[in-house]
Amino acid sequence: MFITQPKIFISSTIVDLPNERKAALKAVERAGGFPVMSEFTIEAQSTDSLTACLDKVRNSDIYVLILGGRYGWQPEDKESITELEYQTAVASKLPVLVFNTIYPKEPSQKQFEAKVESSYFRKTVQDVFELQEEMEKSLKTEIEKKQTEFFNHTEPVYSNLVKINFPEYVYRAELNIDKKEIQAYNKKRKVFKKKPSLHDYAVSALFMKEISFPHDWVMMDKSILTFHNLQDSTVPLTAIIDLGTAERFTCDEIYGTSSENLSIFKYLLKKCLEAKLHKLKIKWIKDEGMFAFIPIQKDDLGRWQPRSAEWSKTNKKASRKVVDIKRNLKNKEEVFNMRCLSFRTRFEQFDDNWFLSIKPEWVFLWPDLRVCDLAYKNIQWLKKTERNMHVFNHFNFILRYLQPSISQPIFDEYKDYSYLSIGQIEKFDFAPIVPDHTWVNLEEQGGQKKLVDENGNVDLFGS
Repeated sequence: MFITQPKIFISSTIVDLPNERKAALKAVERAGGFPVMSEFTIEAQSTDSLTACLDKVRNSDIYVLILGGRYGWQPEDKESITELEYQTAVASKLPVLVFNTIYPKEPSQKQFEAKVESSYFRKTVQDVFELQEEMEKSLKTEIEKKQTEFFNHTEPVYSNLVKINFPEYVYRAELNIDKKEIQAYNKKRKVFKKKPSLHDYAVSALFMKEISFPHDWVMMDKSILTFHNLQDSTVPLTAIIDLGTAERFTCDEIYGTSSENLSIFKYLLKKCLEAKLHKLKIKWIKDEGMFAFIPIQKDDLGRWQPRSAEWSKTNKKASRKVVDIKRNLKNKEEVFNMRCLSFRTRFEQFDDNWFLSIKPEWVFLWPDLRVCDLAYKNIQWLKKTERNMHVFNHFNFILRYLQPSISQPIFDEYKDYSYLSIGQIEKFDFAPIVPDHTWVNLEEQGGQKKLVDENGNVDLFGS
């Protein structure tokens, strides 16, 4: 199967048809194909000629047979190599194009001609000029036919986009806080910021009132924007707003009015995602702009322990290590740093649908959960050695971990967050079919072995 340049195998005797084969070479190149010919393009190989030729036939896209006068070399004193190539092409179900010459034929070649003629219409040419012209014409027709067939048969392509859902309505209300009172309170508890933002004042106001509330809200001008019902006085967040200013809007009334409001709404979704992931012990790493799984248990000596999660889909169970502890080389009793599975996210809107993109990454953290600034080379090595299958399975795991309806029975620590739900992976059905072996064969032998995911290759799309 080809995408752009099909491989065309030219099969004929060689010694008696040098001009015909040169004409065939030109015809293939003019038709946009890649000629597979022993004297021009087939490389030296550590195998016998017959095996090499038949393997090249199997790996070609179109087979072209030129019938000259000679039957040719018979490797095992039976069929000639040309006839064996023809049989291989037929067995491999390749398109077969046959061109006959007017040269007198040996008895064995006449018999071969009769076999071919009974299965395929052959074009008889008078000279090499007609051969080149007719072959180019036939190849263009066959290539166009194959390309049309190729691009009309598609397979689903699964992206790193997943659909999300959030409430229909969002609430907005003006802040009602006393900045001077908050400044005095922060000064008393020795909390200082050179230029505190309005958001900082709002957070301090909640703290001052001893209100513990998730940070799934954002500032919009001098107002708070959130999915929480600010018209309900029982919602703790209403303690720092003017209840009389609380209004309800449909979400598109906010994000649909301007690019600035769209950015604010995306930031609200990001804050909701932070709140959702906080329950799962997944931390927002501000310095790196990504979320990371963090350790959750310590041993008797107060040292962080590795973190893994077992999960399942279909009939297969898998375990994914999300935090790996790296010991100090000079003192094995100490934790040096921790390799944590992480991921970047971005919210996207297409028409009336909203999506979350998830890109798996790695981050190294110090034991105090700060970013380890010595691990750049480690991360580069990980990215270099991981293949698409590994990244896909990381994505698969992360997605399953974040899905409430499926994840709840799998992950005991999961408690659903009501303002942002994550759906299934998004797929597109416009991509041409490309068999897996096509991609695998692009790798070297050593690289192909690395395509097996030792951490568990779970089928995302099984029932």
